[in-house]
Amino acid sequence: MAYLPKNKYKKLYTKGNEFKLTTTGEAYTGEYIKLNDGRLFAGSGPDDLKGRLTSLYPIRNNNVLNNNKNNKIYSILQKELSLKQDTYIPIPASSSPPTAIDYSNGYYNRYISVRLNTKQYTEISKDVYENFSKRNYNKSLNKVFFVKWNLGENSEVENTKRLRQLEYDLPGIFNFFPNKGEYGIKNGIIRVGNSRIYTDGKVVPKNLPPSYQQNEFEERCAGCKFNQKGICNKWDAEIKKEFWCRAYEAKSNFGS
Repeated sequence: MAYLPKNKYKKLYTKGNEFKLTTTGEAYTGEYIKLNDGRLFAGSGPDDLKGRLTSLYPIRNNNVLNNNKNNKIYSILQKELSLKQDTYIPIPASSSPPTAIDYSNGYYNRYISVRLNTKQYTEISKDVYENFSKRNYNKSLNKVFFVKWNLGENSEVENTKRLRQLEYDLPGIFNFFPNKGEYGIKNGIIRVGNSRIYTDGKVVPKNLPPSYQQNEFEERCAGCKFNQKGICNKWDAEIKKEFWCRAYEAKSNFGS
């Protein structure tokens, strides 16, 4: 995640009965951070994110669930409106990574809903975006749109520029995406949270060092003395011949 001032988030802890990871749907136990705009991320801080969190038990959009005096009075005085609110279906949060086709195009669309009275943003699926007008979502309080998300080598710069342009009409959208280079390719590697992924979708072994990357020069893993039929003896991990790291040593230097 890009640098985030400490006054922009809070560090908290959950026992596993509140939230789940949006990527896996599994309940989450441990440290997490809550941004000022309401978004939740698993991890101990902006530099240690494990994924976005959402409520384990989504709350229905029901005015009478909060059983306090003010809501009771509101329901009595605005009974018709309250009953109408009960009929709306919730807008589900969803975050989908790019596909191989998206990477060949160099970008993909990230779909967002915004609650107009609070300016709270939620990432949604393409299905929700395309069927928003057909389903019984609360269209008077929520609107949907998409952001064209750059996936190239210069993704962080391009996405920062785009989000700054959108900020004028969509206040808060810039901070909604703390990692402006998310899913972007850098030297043949895609970084998602603490994970590294090849462009074909395979996960880069964690044993390989941070310097492991695609190299346009001749000194590659294919010619390294540690490469034994696609396995690096130094890092004990499967490698790709067109990549390399700083531990590279040419086979010819050792008579191999």
